Amino acid sequence: MNFVNKKTMNKIFLAFIFLIAAVTVKAQSEQQKIVYDLNSNDTAVHSTVLRQFTNVLKAAPETELELVCHGQAIYMFLKDKLYFEEKIKELKANGKVSFKVCANSLKRYNIDQSLVSTLADIVPVAILELASKQKQDWSYIKAGN
Repeated sequence: MNFVNKKTMNKIFLAFIFLIAAVTVKAQSEQQKIVYDLNSNDTAVHSTVLRQFTNVLKAAPETELELVCHGQAIYMFLKDKLYFEEKIKELKANGKVSFKVCANSLKRYNIDQSLVSTLADIVPVAILELASKQKQDWSYIKAGN
């Protein structure tokens, strides 16, 4: 009887090890989703965020990234101040990157929505967009200052 118990225990132990291995592999293969919160008008900060997006996509090409701009960061996507247009187009080309501009911030600075580049989507409230992404299990990164 003691022999049967050892045999049964070994099977249970092996099953447990396989279960842990399967969970570990699944966790490593899950797609990352990261939302960045940006409110700076500093072009050096904008450049850094775009470089970070590029680095993340090189390391993990399936990662979904979203940049939410509010406050003075909305200037990053105005048609006449689009310093990083080519880089933004390049990032958007893979279909995993999106850019959002806050309508409340546009209103605050008296900027008409028609002046925003089509490379970004306008969201009603940046904070609600950020909260929604976090509720959907996106990781949150505060960019810049």
